Amino acid sequence: MIKKANTARIFVKFLTAFFFFASAGSFCRADEKVSILLTGDVYLGGHAEGFLIEDPQYPYLEVRDVLEKADVVIGNLESPLTYSEEIFMEKTFNLKASTGVIHSLKAGGFSALSLANNHIMDFGWKGLRDTIKTLDKYGIKHAGAGRNLTEARTPAVIETGSISIAFLAYNNTYPLEFNAKAESPGAARGKAEYFRKDISEASRENDLVIVSFHWSGEHVKEPRQYQESFGRIAVDAGADIVFGHHPHVIQGIEVYSGSLIAYSLGNYVFGSYSDRVRDSIMLRVEATPSGVKDAFVYPINVNNLEVNFQPKPLKGDDAGEVFKKLNELSGTYGTDILVGEEIGQIRIIED
Repeated sequence: MIKKANTARIFVKFLTAFFFFASAGSFCRADEKVSILLTGDVYLGGHAEGFLIEDPQYPYLEVRDVLEKADVVIGNLESPLTYSEEIFMEKTFNLKASTGVIHSLKAGGFSALSLANNHIMDFGWKGLRDTIKTLDKYGIKHAGAGRNLTEARTPAVIETGSISIAFLAYNNTYPLEFNAKAESPGAARGKAEYFRKDISEASRENDLVIVSFHWSGEHVKEPRQYQESFGRIAVDAGADIVFGHHPHVIQGIEVYSGSLIAYSLGNYVFGSYSDRVRDSIMLRVEATPSGVKDAFVYPINVNNLEVNFQPKPLKGDDAGEVFKKLNELSGTYGTDILVGEEIGQIRIIED
């Protein structure tokens, strides 16, 4: 079952496509496609750092075929990039990676990264500032954190061909002290009054809007009620794609009002040897200026005791187990994932 589309939102998309067509003459921009690859949590410090400092392309060698299909790659950067030793707040885990891992982020093809999470301020403003400066220097866009709340809520804009994509990111995890305020740095807190306004504005100025939420709890497999509420509010405000992270495990996928909500993609490249995290997914979405059309699911092995920080595509029975689990989790929303040997497909159809 696919939920009925929001009438006002579809009307806006129709007008957008109409004016693009009218201004393009014989070339119809509404038919131009972009392929967007979304990944889960990325932490390039810890045990992983030595591997990718030696060879920046190392983490991506097994998933290169998937990466090459994408025009845009977006993930969640789960730690600051800094050499600072000054911890902002004592926690169970304070994560960081050196600025040298930027070469691995470039090798991974990242167009943009979310900075809105529960580790981006582990080393305070200095750690966040170093991260922003490094990403800016190497041309990787970022959203979800900044020197103040206004900056943290400002979208990253990605241009590909003639398509403009706005990317926004929000944090719904603790500690609350990591969230930005009017005159202090940090992450953009995921408050509905914030993201509803931000998405609406971004939707008016760009062809597509992608929204990232850092939410739920670690190893929680089913979305909490607020996740479902926030995801749908985001779509009603104008988001074409919503994706989440923080649980480190897969949660379900929902098709809502012709848009896609992936509640958690799990991990991607993550510098720990936890045996509680074994598989995840990469999600590739095909879209035009009028919205999303198709989505493709790639199950991957991220158990670093087996793959050593080099995610590997799952095949055969192993892939089948992930698809079975994902279909069960997504069935709550009426989402049917058509399963192949290694790739699943979700058709996005508006009523």
